Amino acid sequence: MRRKEVVTDDETESGESVEEEVTGSDESIPANSKKDQLFGIPNFEFSYKRLPKKCIKFSFLCVNGATFFSGITAFIISIWMLADTKLMSRLVGQRLFVTILLFVGLLTAGISFLGILSIVKKRRRFLTIYISCQVISLCVIFVCAVMSFSFFDKIMRKLREDMVNTIVNYHSLDWVTEAWDNTHRYLLCCGIRSYRDWARYNMKIPQSCCSSSIDKCLIMTEDLAYKSGCLKRTLILLKSNVHTVAVSALFISITLASIQYKKFAK
Repeated sequence: MRRKEVVTDDETESGESVEEEVTGSDESIPANSKKDQLFGIPNFEFSYKRLPKKCIKFSFLCVNGATFFSGITAFIISIWMLADTKLMSRLVGQRLFVTILLFVGLLTAGISFLGILSIVKKRRRFLTIYISCQVISLCVIFVCAVMSFSFFDKIMRKLREDMVNTIVNYHSLDWVTEAWDNTHRYLLCCGIRSYRDWARYNMKIPQSCCSSSIDKCLIMTEDLAYKSGCLKRTLILLKSNVHTVAVSALFISITLASIQYKKFAK
């Protein structure tokens, strides 16, 4: 009996010592390590501090990559338009705008490539130059946006002249027909100021002015045509989209570049 009591006493002492070791080991685990565990698995790789940096870098590369390809596309299109003599003969007086598009596309592609290179190669100088170029571009766009309000009358006159010169040749030139039909469908408009412009030039309202289903527009009438003119729709499109997209893209690029610059500075 004494031996059994001794054995039980030893077992209780050993059990208590094991429990103390277990509790002691639990108490020795810091609270931060418990928080960094998910179902007992450490999640150091999924730290919230690492995720935003990767997201910012990825967003920066995506924005500048899209801008780079847009600039290259504008550059190639402008070269193609300048090289095509037949096309330029149709776009009389537009050579200056095509040339400006060429230089803007080349400059945009160069700045975007510089931003991508600064992140990939981790060059602070390139990133500084990139931020400076973006700030200068933002200032230029802001000045142009302010000045453009005074030039909208001139732009409206120029657009009206081009529309008047082309609407006469709607049935005689294929490219004029295609251009007007695409304008009607895209801007949901008809004529220069309204659908009545077609009657002034002794022409029927085109089916591309149809505001209903094609079956109902086999015989076009004034009731089925779009009420708004294409000149007004074009100006609304220019005012609403051009400055908004350009300024938003520049703000995003400058913000992401500044964050990356602070990261490199540390």
